[in-house]
Amino acid sequence: MKLTQRLGTVARDAAELARERARDRLGHAEEPAAPPSPDAPGSRPRAAYVGVLDGRHLWLAVDATPGTLALREVGSARVVPLASDLAEDDPRYRSVRSDLAAIPGDDATRYEVVVTGPGGKVHRVWTPVLPSQQPIRVPAVDGVQWQVARSEDGTLQLVREPAPPGAVMVSIEAALDDTVTLHLGGTPADAELRLVDDESGEVLLTRPLTQHDGLAVASVDPADVPEGIGLSASVYAGDLPVRRPANDLARPDNAVLLPQVQNDDPDGPLFTLVFRWLPDGVLRVRRPKGAGA
Repeated sequence: MKLTQRLGTVARDAAELARERARDRLGHAEEPAAPPSPDAPGSRPRAAYVGVLDGRHLWLAVDATPGTLALREVGSARVVPLASDLAEDDPRYRSVRSDLAAIPGDDATRYEVVVTGPGGKVHRVWTPVLPSQQPIRVPAVDGVQWQVARSEDGTLQLVREPAPPGAVMVSIEAALDDTVTLHLGGTPADAELRLVDDESGEVLLTRPLTQHDGLAVASVDPADVPEGIGLSASVYAGDLPVRRPANDLARPDNAVLLPQVQNDDPDGPLFTLVFRWLPDGVLRVRRPKGAGA
């Protein structure tokens, strides 16, 4: 079975499963289909697979329709053709792998995915309900965040937003005395490392950042972090939060190992201090809750 066939089957199965689960949650039996509208799915090209897996390239397969796959900014008549670096391999599908860096601009924009047909006709591509991407997420690349979306009438859309600002953690390491050293890229000049309380916004701790081999370096002694079970603080370089590079996991805290300080008190939490990535991709320092070992 060819790749486009497999992708089409997976997408349709996922959409049907999502519909069944939604009906089960609502306690509804199978409902009769609504009467077709002028833009009913049957009259529009149907997406078999879509994904921006690496944050930059669009993988797209649409049921075969005469014409060219393209993007059209919502509210505009301007159409941008999608160039592909792969040849189509199945006559039942119109497909591309397109580098989205070629799309002009870097501002926040919402595009409809369309097929430009003979005679200048433009057909909006319809998609089933999009499945959840967990446990992965689309990473920001080159300062831009792309997401796949679905409009109320089922039109497949691509959304471009500027990536959230931040310094990038290049590496982190713990010494035998539990002192943690961070190496950061993209830090502002003369910035300090700061721990900022997630609830109050108070700066709990500052540490100097020194330059070494083009990176900013700072160390944090666990003993200097304020006490308090349940404390959670975001790590900043100046005014920029420290972010995970290529943040491609929906729950990186469950998958990425970072330094943590063992608790010698058997009646307290297992760890007295942990470094964690949260779903927003920002580094946290926490004093965990929980029972002893």
